[in-house]
Amino acid sequence: MNVQKWLDHFAGNTAAEKIAWEQACNLPGEIRVPLARSLAIFQLGETGEGNALFRLARSCRGVPGLERYEEALRAFVLEENRHAEILKDMVQRVGGTLLTKQWSDRVFRSVRKLVNLEFELQTLLTAELIAEAYYELLRRTVDDQPIQQACARIMKDEVGHTGFHAAFFGYRNLSWSLPIRCAWKISLHALTEVAWRVVWLDHRSCFKALHLERDQFASHVRKARRTWFRRVGKAGQEKRGRVSAMEASVGHST
Repeated sequence: MNVQKWLDHFAGNTAAEKIAWEQACNLPGEIRVPLARSLAIFQLGETGEGNALFRLARSCRGVPGLERYEEALRAFVLEENRHAEILKDMVQRVGGTLLTKQWSDRVFRSVRKLVNLEFELQTLLTAELIAEAYYELLRRTVDDQPIQQACARIMKDEVGHTGFHAAFFGYRNLSWSLPIRCAWKISLHALTEVAWRVVWLDHRSCFKALHLERDQFASHVRKARRTWFRRVGKAGQEKRGRVSAMEASVGHST
């Protein structure tokens, strides 16, 4: 895995266009109220410090190709925390209140710690894929320019996050047997199918206020998942290509 590429990516991704929070918000109350609660749930999900993730990532120390992966994960978590600040402004804009606890967030945090680093990252990835769909739908349907700007900013970062995870899993797939790769793919499909249904139920008042249908949300999540699997395949191909080139070079030199 080209960890340096992602360290450079996160280091260079700090600048952002100014969001025009000073503009008046003219959203009607029937949209503001459910939108505020929905955004507050997502805001809570972005506030973690990543301690469990970093603890599991210690297993990568000394692994060829992953020597600085823990450092890259810390940069990733810092970017997620910046999203929490943007979401805080979004919640306040629509007159909402921030949350300190919420049932689906507790379940998510508990489940992702059950197995190992790969499972925790897979659970985080599921949240990222759902977030891509969520912010895209909000950007299209919420008639408020600052909210649209904020969604666009977070979406841009989320594409980078899913690419970061694709690079990791593309690298890890090279060392997995075919049965393990198949089981991993099936489990990710199952996890996203369960997760988007939970999110729909938890945020249905917001989606309905925005006249969004259940199938629309599901379609966007599945599209994000298909795109991500293609990125994993591409990452694996690039790694195999580099290995083949190195082997050819060694063979030629001998």
